[in-house]
Amino acid sequence: MTSWTSPSAEGADEPEYHEHHVHLPAGVHVADRRGLTAMGAVTLGLAIGLVGAVFDVRTGAGLRTGFAVCFITGSALAALLAHREDLKATIVMPPLTYCVLALVGAAIGHSSSSGGFVKQQALELVSSLIDGAPVLYAATGLALVIALVRLRTSRRP
Repeated sequence: MTSWTSPSAEGADEPEYHEHHVHLPAGVHVADRRGLTAMGAVTLGLAIGLVGAVFDVRTGAGLRTGFAVCFITGSALAALLAHREDLKATIVMPPLTYCVLALVGAAIGHSSSSGGFVKQQALELVSSLIDGAPVLYAATGLALVIALVRLRTSRRP
């Protein structure tokens, strides 16, 4: 990163050009040369799961096989690519991202439920959690196994 600073004390009219690193708050970074941060892992899991959710909702009713494959893949990739110190986040990420994606899927899909928007969303979420429990368990379990293997096989600092 580079930045401009104020003119030097010697009275030059042009600002000086300095090269240095800018340190942003930890939550802003999604990736670096070591891999994904926790924020990056969540972003990756959501993005890949969203592709599957949009595909399934646009080609039929509800979240189906396309979503399941994308969601499990996104959760596994997040666990594979995350920083070692962020592996705990990749284990708790699947249930949380699943709820978000189920709500998004219900919002962009055509629901046959009657009642208000909040009631429809709640019914869709409960239905998705019940119907998609095997997918949720598989994604969480796979992320857990990958994280544990990475923790046991990686060098300690």
